[in-house]
Amino acid sequence: MTASAESIPYTNADEAHRLLTEAFARLMILLDSLAPEDWSKPTTCTAWDVHDMVAHQAGGYASGFSYREMLRQYTQLPKAGQLPEDAINALQVGERKSNTPAELIAELKRVGPKTIHNWAHGFRAIKWIAIPHPVGGFMSVRYLMWVTHSRDTWMHRLDICRATNRPFEQTREHDGRIVELVVRDVAKKLNRRLSGRGLTLSLTGTAGGMWSIGRGAPSAEMEMDALDFNILVSGRFSYEEGLARAKISGDMALVERAFNNLLILY
Repeated sequence: MTASAESIPYTNADEAHRLLTEAFARLMILLDSLAPEDWSKPTTCTAWDVHDMVAHQAGGYASGFSYREMLRQYTQLPKAGQLPEDAINALQVGERKSNTPAELIAELKRVGPKTIHNWAHGFRAIKWIAIPHPVGGFMSVRYLMWVTHSRDTWMHRLDICRATNRPFEQTREHDGRIVELVVRDVAKKLNRRLSGRGLTLSLTGTAGGMWSIGRGAPSAEMEMDALDFNILVSGRFSYEEGLARAKISGDMALVERAFNNLLILY
C-alpha cells in the first residue's frame, strides 16, 4: 500500500526519547562486541575509522550533557567552506584521538542516559530557537534534538556494522520509524524539485515502505533497499553509486532531477 510521504507524522518528546534510547542501546551492544582490530577499520565516512566514529559519538552525547558543554562545542568556528558540524566533529574526534576503545565506551555509558533525557525532555529554554543550516534548511533546535540525533546514532551504527562486517539489527517499530522520518524530510526537499509532478519511492527490507512524493500523479518509481537509500541521501554514496543499487521505472529524467545532489541532514 502506498502512503503519502507528506502524511508521515512528526515526532514528540516521548517518541524522541524512545528512539534515542533504542538507538543508543543498540550502538552500545555493537561497540561491546567489537574486536580490537575492528577499531582501526575504515568507514564510509572516509576521514574516519571506527575509532574516530565512536569518538564523534562520544563527543556528540557529551555535548548534550550540559548547557556549558553544548556551548563550548557549538561555538567552534568552521573553516572556510566547512559546514558548522564539521568543526564540531573535528573537535570531538580530536579531543579523543588518544582515548582507548574502553574509555570511549565508558564515556558514552556515563553521559548517554542524561543526554537522552536532555534532548527529549530538557533544554526547554533553547528548543524554540530556529537556525539556518546549509543542508537542513531553516530548522529548530528541537528538530535537531528530537529527530537528527537518533538518526545520526542509527546511521553510524550502520556505518560501523558495514565496516566490521557485523549484522545490522532491525525491527519495523524502531528502524522503520527512523526511515519514515528520513522520507518525510526527503519529501519536503523533493516537492520543490518536482514542480508539481509526482513519483513513488519504494524502499525494501525491514525498515522499508512505499510512499508517494510530490503533488501530481506518479510518473516514475524508484525502488531501493532502505539501508542503501539512507546511505545515498546521507551523501555516503554518489548519485551514480546509488543509481546502480536502485530499480527505476518511468520518467528517468524526473528521478535524476529529484535525487541527484540530494542531501539530508544526519
